[in-house]
Amino acid sequence: MPRGRRVWPNGDMRYADPALCPDCRSSLPSGVPVCPTCDLLVRHPLAVDLFRTLRRADELVVDLRAATDAFHDRPTAVEAGVPEATRVSSLGGPLVPPSADPLPKLAPVGVAPPPLPPTSYPPADGPRPERSGVLVSSVPKILLGLGAFCLLVAAVIFLAVSWSALGVGGRTAVLGGFTLTASTSALLLHRAGLRVAGESLIVVALGMLALDVFGAGAAGWFGAGGDGGITLAAGLVVAVAAVVLSVVRIGDQPRLVAPQVIAGIALLVGYAGAVDTTDHRLIAGHLLTGAAILTVLVGRAVGLPVLQWSTAAAGAIAWFGAASLATSQALIDPDLHRLWSDGNGWSLLVTASAMLVPGLVVRHQHLLLAGASCAAMVVTVVLTLPSVDTDASTLGIVALSVTAAWVVGLAVLPRLVRVIAIAPAAAGSLILIGLSLTTAAVALVRWAESTRTAYAEPFDLILTGSDPATEPLLLVPSVLVVLAFVALLPADRGRSALAVWARVAAIAVGLGGATTLTSYDVALALPVAVLVLTAAVSTTFALTTKGAQSVWFAASAASLAAVASIAALPSDVLGAAVGAMACAVALVLAVIGREAGTRVVGRLAVSPLVAMGVAAAVHVAGGDAAWVSLPVLLAVGVLAVAFASEDVEIPAALTASVLFPVSLAATADPGGYTALWLAVLGFLVCATALVNKSRRGLAWLGGVLLLLATWVRLFDLDVFEPEPYTLPLAAGLVALGLWRMQHSPAVGTAEALLPGLLLATVPSLLWVLDDPVSLRALVLGAACLALTVAGAALRWSAPLLVGASIGAAIVFRELGPYAGDFPKWVWIGLAGALLTVVGITWERRLLEVRKAVGLLGRLR
Repeated sequence: MPRGRRVWPNGDMRYADPALCPDCRSSLPSGVPVCPTCDLLVRHPLAVDLFRTLRRADELVVDLRAATDAFHDRPTAVEAGVPEATRVSSLGGPLVPPSADPLPKLAPVGVAPPPLPPTSYPPADGPRPERSGVLVSSVPKILLGLGAFCLLVAAVIFLAVSWSALGVGGRTAVLGGFTLTASTSALLLHRAGLRVAGESLIVVALGMLALDVFGAGAAGWFGAGGDGGITLAAGLVVAVAAVVLSVVRIGDQPRLVAPQVIAGIALLVGYAGAVDTTDHRLIAGHLLTGAAILTVLVGRAVGLPVLQWSTAAAGAIAWFGAASLATSQALIDPDLHRLWSDGNGWSLLVTASAMLVPGLVVRHQHLLLAGASCAAMVVTVVLTLPSVDTDASTLGIVALSVTAAWVVGLAVLPRLVRVIAIAPAAAGSLILIGLSLTTAAVALVRWAESTRTAYAEPFDLILTGSDPATEPLLLVPSVLVVLAFVALLPADRGRSALAVWARVAAIAVGLGGATTLTSYDVALALPVAVLVLTAAVSTTFALTTKGAQSVWFAASAASLAAVASIAALPSDVLGAAVGAMACAVALVLAVIGREAGTRVVGRLAVSPLVAMGVAAAVHVAGGDAAWVSLPVLLAVGVLAVAFASEDVEIPAALTASVLFPVSLAATADPGGYTALWLAVLGFLVCATALVNKSRRGLAWLGGVLLLLATWVRLFDLDVFEPEPYTLPLAAGLVALGLWRMQHSPAVGTAEALLPGLLLATVPSLLWVLDDPVSLRALVLGAACLALTVAGAALRWSAPLLVGASIGAAIVFRELGPYAGDFPKWVWIGLAGALLTVVGITWERRLLEVRKAVGLLGRLR
């Protein structure tokens, strides 16, 4: 054997071997698209390219071996016994030409070897276009799937048409022959490595088996079971056969997958038949669930994941059907005796025990504990279900007691099994929340029924109305139990967290206590006092905690204060007292809050709370809705000036804007009231701009509001002349312009004085043009003369321009009525004189320009 030569079982095919997987090098059955060992896609286009590359590598190895043997002057094993002239390489050319020197000249040491001779390779493939359409490996799947479907359809049609013409022997022979042929063919094809064909025909075989059972049932072989009994038999027979075919291994081929899927479907068909054929549907559901669990165990023991999932899904559907039926029947008739005598209670207990199966099957601790928790919830529901048949109070007591017991268990049970108490405690908490919301809704209805008109009831108003639908005394304990459940949910609960929940519980107790009191015929002041006290407690918590807790308690205090103020709306005296305390709560939070968020909450709440308190105080003083808006505006305006923060200014503006239409609708003088309201608002805005440097820009807004208030009042007094509307603003603009010119010498008169002067003169000019012979025309003319003289004396362009132009317009308007009395030659003469003066002036200026140009030309 040549030196270094290794003999491979496949001859020269060292790398490319279609019978081996290129990744794991395990044997590949014929025609498989995926390696059964490593799941490599061996029919993918990339696999084809890889195989071509490996074949090229084999060819290069053969050529390299030939060159090596020629170098050592030893013939290769491949060339043994072959004439030299016929020796060819794998590329088609001779290995060593006969006429050439078999050994190439070697370059001396230190000299670079000559370049290798060019080797002609097959042209490299260009960029392969993306393949579209159906993959080659998918074609047999599609064809075999359609073929199996057609065979089943043909079998059904044949049996439907020819069944009556066949005798008992013929029917048996046809059914058995079809089924035996399909199953045998499927197993043989699968054994031969044709897995897709085997999977398709095994589906046909199982379908034929189902038709066999239906045919036998139609022939009366199963007695008078009806269609449901036949369906049940067909599903069970097919399920058993599918499980057997899934477990059995044919040769060295992988196990069939189609029977694993069909097993779950067959179980569902059997369950549907059982539900249709028997009155004991609960028992049928539990039996089918048990069969599914047994099949899952078989699949887990053998290692069939598809069988496990398909039968688990079927079992879950059967379990859910039985559980739903038992629950609905138990709720329809929750009597204690009927619950157990009819079997609904026992069925629910079996349903609960089935929840433990997933965790036991997969041997997962957390899944087992979750199932145990759900099972405990179902058992709790079964044991307490008869209380639904009683009144709401008994139901509330039972729900509260059971939920409290589970919450205690959540607190005292060992950490490993503490999870079991979560589901029943959560279900009980949901029931308690529902009952608590019902109690709160009835209390709200009672308050609304007792409230006829705001601020119209006495201080000692007694709440009356609808009777409670639940037991109000259970509200506070229910809230505490729910809060305890939420507080105990985290696994790593510490003392700090429990302290926070204790504060939350204190606030909840106050709110629940006020709701409980509202459910009875008591004075309105009593629940309102509880709300105010709770708001004060929450304020204390906000001032003594830090971070997000402080902000949360501040929001809670502000909300409780607002609820107390709203609850006190029926009585003016009670509303004023509660409003004062609510304002104190908001001011304390806004001024001495430890956190920035706490202070923001206080500033946001202070304006609405002050508004409700002031409104109640106005009614106490004998005022009505018409007098509410102005005091509220003053109160919230003072707060905005004092705090100078958007957190106060925006709520204050919104509060005043909401109350203004209410008072406007109730007043007898809307125009005067609007003017007064705008004046107060403008005064407050100007005060804010004067007191706070950061609000200087609001001075313009204040001035506009004051001017708008003046205009509204003038219009309300039927004043239609322009001067009362324009002169005050014009005077202000001129004064501001003079002040600006004094402090900024670079500012011109056009920028500083022109807007005010135009506003003062143009509106009056329009009236003068309509009525030229009037006192207004005389006063405006004199003012324009004064402006012209002052502008010329001070060399200010704006007064000169405005005085001259407005005065000229007045003069022309005064001259207009008499223009027709002059002879026509006078106007022609005036026009000629004007043109002559303009021409002379033009020529003189042109001569001066020419002289200046000549002077510049004589300069050196």
